[in-house]
Amino acid sequence: MGNTTQKHREDYKILTNDVLKRFRFLTGFSEDFISREHQKFYATASNGRAKKSQIEELLHDYLPAGTRKHMKRLNDSLFSAIDTNDDGYIDFGEYLISLKFFQTESPIVKADFVFRIIDKDGNDRVTKKELEHILTCLQEFHKSLNDSGVTEMTTDGLKPATERLLQKLDQDNSGDISISEFVDGWFKDNTIRALFTF
Repeated sequence: MGNTTQKHREDYKILTNDVLKRFRFLTGFSEDFISREHQKFYATASNGRAKKSQIEELLHDYLPAGTRKHMKRLNDSLFSAIDTNDDGYIDFGEYLISLKFFQTESPIVKADFVFRIIDKDGNDRVTKKELEHILTCLQEFHKSLNDSGVTEMTTDGLKPATERLLQKLDQDNSGDISISEFVDGWFKDNTIRALFTF
């Protein structure tokens, strides 16, 4: 997947009217919001290229609480989902689009973004290992939820929770989960939404 926000070699350090207009169109965010986020981004990544280590700082308000080890794993997964041009950095456009996913009310857009976070290798299939990885990342968050479905799903530990989740989502019994299976499960099952809505 390529970066659809950036023209070839475009630099966002100066927020021109053209760039501002394009981001308003792509995200629906106000000019004030985009300007504030632009300042925040460049205060963190002054060269316009955020590294993995800077993602937690930039997205802190949108991420669930967790241990340092678990947050590092979650940041790695987030980085893979946000770095749409696979250059090893997050530019301002990629960052802004990620905020759209965190703030969206659209269940389809939210489910697609969560799927991309879970699908760490980007092959459009979520494996049992990837499911267990994300459940590990989010286990502190899950403990803080007051949701009986999440408690029931995770009470026996990560491996049984991963098995139950795979059984719920893997409709064709292929051993992994496609985007359509994930989105379908997201719409049909409150527990699945609760597990991955942060």
